[in-house]
Amino acid sequence: MAISISFNEYLSNHNIDYELVKHRFTKSSFDSSCSAHLPSAEVAKAIILQSSDGSYLMSTLSVGHKLSLAQVNQLMGKNYHLLNETQLSELFPDCEQGAIPGIGAAFAIDMLVDDGLLGKKQVYIEAGDHRHLIKVDQQQFANILANVPHGNISGEAVGYPKMVEHLSSEWRMS
Repeated sequence: MAISISFNEYLSNHNIDYELVKHRFTKSSFDSSCSAHLPSAEVAKAIILQSSDGSYLMSTLSVGHKLSLAQVNQLMGKNYHLLNETQLSELFPDCEQGAIPGIGAAFAIDMLVDDGLLGKKQVYIEAGDHRHLIKVDQQQFANILANVPHGNISGEAVGYPKMVEHLSSEWRMS
């Protein structure tokens, strides 16, 4: 598949220059960053939330962190919860399960982006399948996010940095 039809149309209609980055099949955005040998801080993941009033929100942050739902709720002034996989497949029918591009406007969904992604030289976004990422430079990413609210929505670190932190605490000499 390479790029979701909705995402590809959005990029084309907004004259967004990008590079398609291929990697081995992976099951998570974090694994995609590892497979493509990319810093996790530059790879974006989308987490889809629903508020108690039924509205959807795409929270986009780096794959190296968990989402802080408390921060999202505080910034947006609503109470959100995670969607289940069935609901996700209904919202993103042209994407493989677990490979949602982190640009809400491509799917007509409100979006909140983490401040940590804003200053990166380039950002890699899921393409809609488990074998490709879209690389956009900082200027293109800023154009995409021109009217998107942002804030610190990153929670605890995940993956390798967390593992090193855990291992180093176990191997300290007394």
